[in-house]
Amino acid sequence: MTKVLAEVKKRFDPTHVCLNERSIARSLLAYRSSGRLPTFVDLKYVCFGLAQQVGQDDWSLIEDGKLFRALLKQVGKQTDQPRRLRKCFQGLMHGYFDYPIFDQPADAGLANWKLLRKFLADTLSEVIFIGRSNPEWLKTLNRHENLLTDKPCERYAPALLKGNVKDLVAASEGVGLSSNSWVWQEATMAQTKAVIGLEDAAFKTHLAPLLDLLDGNGDVQLSDNVVIRCLAQVLIRYAKCNERPENPALRDMAITFIGNPWLKRAAWDAYIKNENARKMVDGWLKHRLINDFFALLSEDGAANPRRLDYWLRFVPVIEDMWFVLGENAKQNQSADFKEMKKRMAGRLHYLGNGTTADNNAFVMRMGKFMVVEFGVTGNACFVFSTGDMVINPESKILRISQLKGTNHVMRLLHSGPWESNFDSWLCPRLGWKPSLPVGTVLAAPSIARISTSKNSTLPPRTSIDFNMDKFAGFLFKHHIKHEDLRKKGGALWALTDNQVFEVNTQMIRWGFRYKANRGWWKE
Repeated sequence: MTKVLAEVKKRFDPTHVCLNERSIARSLLAYRSSGRLPTFVDLKYVCFGLAQQVGQDDWSLIEDGKLFRALLKQVGKQTDQPRRLRKCFQGLMHGYFDYPIFDQPADAGLANWKLLRKFLADTLSEVIFIGRSNPEWLKTLNRHENLLTDKPCERYAPALLKGNVKDLVAASEGVGLSSNSWVWQEATMAQTKAVIGLEDAAFKTHLAPLLDLLDGNGDVQLSDNVVIRCLAQVLIRYAKCNERPENPALRDMAITFIGNPWLKRAAWDAYIKNENARKMVDGWLKHRLINDFFALLSEDGAANPRRLDYWLRFVPVIEDMWFVLGENAKQNQSADFKEMKKRMAGRLHYLGNGTTADNNAFVMRMGKFMVVEFGVTGNACFVFSTGDMVINPESKILRISQLKGTNHVMRLLHSGPWESNFDSWLCPRLGWKPSLPVGTVLAAPSIARISTSKNSTLPPRTSIDFNMDKFAGFLFKHHIKHEDLRKKGGALWALTDNQVFEVNTQMIRWGFRYKANRGWWKE
């Protein structure tokens, strides 16, 4: 009996209606040509082909203002024949759910789609037969009539926050939504709206799975337009948090979908329209790129982070940056280097002859100065007037003579108390002074990732102000577990990853090192 019932439903109560696409196309083209629908079959076919593209110019009925309105008028005349009205309603409903409203539709198409939504909402009660049998798709739509409003998926957002998709899936299967229906993208937008409405702690808790969904790791195929709209809301909300530690996933997605915040200013102004959010990601990216240079491209790397810590203090006044890679870095195809080069896109150049293959350069524009640091130790820091050093974006090769030109205005040496000496020369001329004193540890995650083994030969960082009470309090604050194996000849471990800037900074300050898939350790 169960099998027979399934067959009966399949034949007489179908969610999906199988019609011949060629017949639909012929009816659409005939309607376009004549403006007439002589038979009910033509009317039905045109309703089901509402969003279908036909002809050499990919004409779509829903994007034709005159003929679309004439169609709705003719469907409205079927009220004296309820079964015909219901069949036309079903075809229009599928066109409503299938039209790609988030893929930059024509203005006429979007206006007609909204008109169709109102028509379906107004007609729903007329196609439901009171006291008689109704098909499952119609009963489902009646239970989920929110899908015919201007907030179609707000109802599902609370459950989606908890990972519960049961109600949304029931609506999808009952009505017969296609896998590329806009409803799935609208649900993602509703979920995003719900997440950004949470308090800071809850917002950050739900942020990771939301970003994972936006990054294409869910079952929903999102358009770039939807991803950008959701990212805009998330970035603006994150910028309002009391604490805004760097979020690598959010940073990388913002750069991928919107662009470098100081190179693609117009895109940020158009899509995000929030200067605080732009400055936040701008700072994150500059921190990460400076970390990349001194961790991956400098000779002393993570062993001596003094130069890194020094220049991170100047991020607020670094207006632009360029990275000039030597031959070794150019040829390096490791995952870290590939990711680094991707982040440097638009500001990546290569060193010409005249220096060693392991040397690299880092150029910063600050106010009226261009400041050049080199990766290999022993090189001075050269300062030029901006007019005397112009980097041509079309020229990918820079000569060492350009970066050490005799027209420099200052040559600063990394000897003695060089940080204070640099500050004494630079700060008065910039008319700005870092809020953080010399020696402040600001190293970000990439520094820690250089040393991933407990047997690393890199000398340990100096332990600053460390004791077990402070350590325990810090771990409690950040919900981090620890393991103390020192009595067994092992190390003290903080069992967490290296994705939280504040945690990384404190661990490095205390002399800890990071081991992938394990945590931070200190002997």
